[in-house]
Amino acid sequence: MKSRIVIIDDEVKLLKALKKALELEGFEVFEFSDPVVGLEFISKRDIDLVISDIRMSGMSGIELLGKIKQRKPELNCILMTAFSSVETAITAVKLGASDYLLKPFELADFKNAVYQVLKSKVAAAPLPEDKRIIGNSEGMRQIHKIVESISDTSSTVMIYGESGTGKELIARSIHRSSRRNDKPFIAVNCSAIPEQLFESEMFGHKKGSFTNAYTDKTGLFKEAEGGTLFLDEIGDLPISGQAKLLRVLQDGIFKPIGSTQQFKSDVRIIAATNKLLRKEVASGNFREDLLYRINVVEIELPPLRLRRQDIRELAEFFIRFYAKRHNRQITTGSEDFFAILRSYDWPGNIRQLENCIERAVILKRAGELSASDLNLPNEHNVDNIIQFDSAQPLAETINRIEENIILQALEASDWNYSRAASVLGMTRQSLHYKLKKYGISKES
Repeated sequence: MKSRIVIIDDEVKLLKALKKALELEGFEVFEFSDPVVGLEFISKRDIDLVISDIRMSGMSGIELLGKIKQRKPELNCILMTAFSSVETAITAVKLGASDYLLKPFELADFKNAVYQVLKSKVAAAPLPEDKRIIGNSEGMRQIHKIVESISDTSSTVMIYGESGTGKELIARSIHRSSRRNDKPFIAVNCSAIPEQLFESEMFGHKKGSFTNAYTDKTGLFKEAEGGTLFLDEIGDLPISGQAKLLRVLQDGIFKPIGSTQQFKSDVRIIAATNKLLRKEVASGNFREDLLYRINVVEIELPPLRLRRQDIRELAEFFIRFYAKRHNRQITTGSEDFFAILRSYDWPGNIRQLENCIERAVILKRAGELSASDLNLPNEHNVDNIIQFDSAQPLAETINRIEENIILQALEASDWNYSRAASVLGMTRQSLHYKLKKYGISKES
């Protein structure tokens, strides 16, 4: 059944555009410019997600969120605003908002937020062919063996790998092959949770336990009960959050903020990071005792440049997948097309390859993809662009390398900032900071 989404915004043109964008994705969408009327509709209907602006006449988005959570505590909500402040974001999250978008945003960011919120609430089921792990290189065969060997256990797993190598896909595969596969798989990006909200997000809170806590909130540990909690980017978790997480892993119990009741935790933890945690421990940024707790089984995903024999299989899969999604009459690529793909180093790994293939499929429409359909930088290896200069400080050399990698990602994504940020494994805000830092613009 289609997911049902309500959008509320008194900016009518934007409201229509967002509705159309989601309908093209296959969702059933209801639009309201009056938040009071929208709330009445939500109260009477079975809805999966509410997306609302914050500043509206008649009722603010914060007030609307509070009323929704009073009536339907488990209903997912995303808030949008052109007037960002830390206080507003904290209030929104404390009230139970699933995400918070700053206007103006690109449709790709908007749709990604919708998919992420809806996905996080759904128990993982056996995934279709379009979500299977692809690759028959030696490194991937070893990973398949590890996944198979731990399928009948509840051991904690630590997945290492560069951004875009498919860490969440491996985590989902472990969950699907385990005895917990009929229970929820909940994914959370640790770097996206403000430090002061970590405890509430993970363990929940009781109504009235702090200012603006208008309703009880179920934490992620409770939502994942019996299933798997995937802690992505755990290397970015602040020390205070690490201590609270360690306590739950050690004792097996947790307590929501403001509650006197303790709950026993039956959750399998799978964590992932693109950082070397042993180095983070040595530098004092990560707790050694927490590392021992989560690093029971270790999986290291190789970057795509070290598994080039898998590139053709991955590319053929993405061609089929996006041809079907975008209604294109394309089934494969030419030999020169695949040769170029194999020769490129893919700094953004599988995520970058996927974005590159999707763009080629969309623009080609029909026929066989060829090398001319690719939009990659002329130089395929950063080592050929930048040579180390012993007369320069190391920091300057690193900055030049980073600048060139960012330029490659922008060119590969046709200067779509959202896709480039995704390829680089950073937020759109971080990318804009880097562009300003290096003076990068499309016109330069």
